[in-house]
Amino acid sequence: MSDGELVRGFNELHYSNGGEPMFDQYNGISIVAAGDGWAEGELEVSRHSLNPHGIVHGGALAALADTVGGAATFAAYRRGCVTVNYSMNFLRPAWGSNRKIRCRAQAVKLGRTLSVFGMSLTDDEGVEVASGNFTFYITGWMKSEEEKEPGAI
Repeated sequence: MSDGELVRGFNELHYSNGGEPMFDQYNGISIVAAGDGWAEGELEVSRHSLNPHGIVHGGALAALADTVGGAATFAAYRRGCVTVNYSMNFLRPAWGSNRKIRCRAQAVKLGRTLSVFGMSLTDDEGVEVASGNFTFYITGWMKSEEEKEPGAI
């Protein structure tokens, strides 16, 4: 599977909800590149992603990092995953005047059932605004529509 196919596959999975936007799309998060053990994504900054002080909300930054880490895990294992643990360091304000916040996830450890990724989030000028470490549990192969639990979305 090529890097482009990885990105398309991840985005199709995360943006296919009967035409309704899922969490990533609804919040302006997209995956733009992925390879074996890494991924890059972006948060399109809007007034909905800001806190009352005009700074990108920490939860929006964490959601971006979590999504990009999940994509990097998918790229490494070609399997589904869930977040087990994460920590974020908010290094400086990501002002709302930024158009996009970018995130790169890089594998630190790829184990049999757990993976650890380091995250770096940068603003429009390439200044690091946050960093983090995320641990993911590898759940298994992605379920097709036919294999989903009855009533699952």
